[in-house]
Amino acid sequence: MNLTIDEGNSSAKVSVFEGNDMVAVARFDLLSISALARIIKIYNVKAAAYSSVRRPDARIIELLRKRVKKFICLDHNTPLPVTVDYDTPRTLGQDRIAAAVGATIFAPEQNVLIVDAGTAVTLDTMTADGHFLGGNISPGLHMRFEALNNYTSRLPLVDYNGEVPLIGHDTETAIRAGVVRGLVSEIESYIDEIAGKIGSDLVVLITGGDSNYLASRMSRHVNVVNNLISIGLNRILTYNENI
Repeated sequence: MNLTIDEGNSSAKVSVFEGNDMVAVARFDLLSISALARIIKIYNVKAAAYSSVRRPDARIIELLRKRVKKFICLDHNTPLPVTVDYDTPRTLGQDRIAAAVGATIFAPEQNVLIVDAGTAVTLDTMTADGHFLGGNISPGLHMRFEALNNYTSRLPLVDYNGEVPLIGHDTETAIRAGVVRGLVSEIESYIDEIAGKIGSDLVVLITGGDSNYLASRMSRHVNVVNNLISIGLNRILTYNENI
């Protein structure tokens, strides 16, 4: 059994794999050592991969090094089954490269745009021959709503639940329409630009907490993959086990 930890800005996702099959997944607002130890014991985990967009938790690293035979704390030195063409691999988010590796499983030997719609929105490009080109980072839905509230005197805090008209008819719908339609238009425009650059056969994968909501509002087909980072981490782990 393999275990992966995808520690994001808002929560941590712990997944257990038997080979390439995900057999269990749990999300934690704050991953405790006791909860992690319990999962390792229940599933008799033998190998683990840990990715964090925060500063990695030394307690998690210590536990995994003690309890599993093979452990990877993903960083820019980790051997990967793809080629990274990013100018500053040391600063590349581990979640971004894990999602890109996961994309090669869903769309092997195809040009892929990976949209990760979480606290921030990342849009990254993988080529058909396995090169990670890089991409863009933009504020996510909730960050945009909060920014309008925090940086103005009178605009209220709203969220994406509710009417999203083409023309906002009150302050709440004006904010919601501006944020939601603005982000959807941003993503769709970028898809068109990347498709024009590397080929109209571009496959678009969207993952992250807001992926289903955004995909439902897009005018073109995109593939929702809810566990893309975890799948990529498991692929990186199995790749390193065979080195």
